[in-house]
Amino acid sequence: MVVPLRYLEPDHEAVIVWIALPDKQKQLLSLWGIEPESLITCVFKNKRNGMSAYKIRHTVIALGTTESSGILVKLLGSF
Repeated sequence: MVVPLRYLEPDHEAVIVWIALPDKQKQLLSLWGIEPESLITCVFKNKRNGMSAYKIRHTVIALGTTESSGILVKLLGSF
């Protein structure tokens, strides 16, 4: 199932399928390793302010709801 990254729950993994954001944002995210076919894990989800932390490769980054809504992922495991 393909969903926006913001739906990924803590300790769950997904593979990035597509990034539907402006080119400048895509370039910045690419520097952090956020690219199609990369494995990403939700580390922390703050439902109050919309910020969530994700682990990609060996880095943990925080993304807001806008950015995480524009990154589409394929969920891994059973949901």
